[in-house]
Amino acid sequence: MYGHGDIFLEILKKIQPKIFLEIGVYTGVNAKNICEYLFYLHNNNFRYYGLDLFEDYSEINEDEIAPYSIRKHKQKFSNPLKHLYYNIFKKEQLNSVDSVQNFLKKFKNNVKLIKGDTKKTLKNIDASIFDMVYIDGGHSYETVYFELEYLLNNTKKNCYILCDDYIHGEAIGVKKAIDQIIKDKKLEIKIHANRFASILRS
Repeated sequence: MYGHGDIFLEILKKIQPKIFLEIGVYTGVNAKNICEYLFYLHNNNFRYYGLDLFEDYSEINEDEIAPYSIRKHKQKFSNPLKHLYYNIFKKEQLNSVDSVQNFLKKFKNNVKLIKGDTKKTLKNIDASIFDMVYIDGGHSYETVYFELEYLLNNTKKNCYILCDDYIHGEAIGVKKAIDQIIKDKKLEIKIHANRFASILRS
């Protein structure tokens, strides 16, 4: 049986996007995997855009369900060597823009990271350029609904929109927002591996 990563890779194989938007970069691990695969497909002829609050996460964003290990001033690791290396030796916040840029330095000419709340930053991007969008950022109803509504109104119709955590015990706002936007815009969704939701447009 395929894992979640395999399902995501299968979707990438099918869509083969050249210009990719990820909302919710966190520490950049998924971004690096995406870039590696896009490089495999297109050599250097691809672009990756990543939007995130990065190190500006605060308690006011609690309902967004940011991973505990990367929250500002709460960067904790179960591995004591990682704690020693990142918190004591390097004093590096793993989801800071600088840290993620360094992590993705192999693709520095292909990557654009944008810091801030998507309710503001999305409006400063030409969304019509994207071939695929992956939404895994803030998990509140308001944030997910805004992102989906904006993207559905501003991306080209063949832009593939994939949402993470559609079925997730803590992320009830995600499912609620997706279900509402589907109802409002009379669209359909396809569920993958009891986790991802693709927004289907005719």
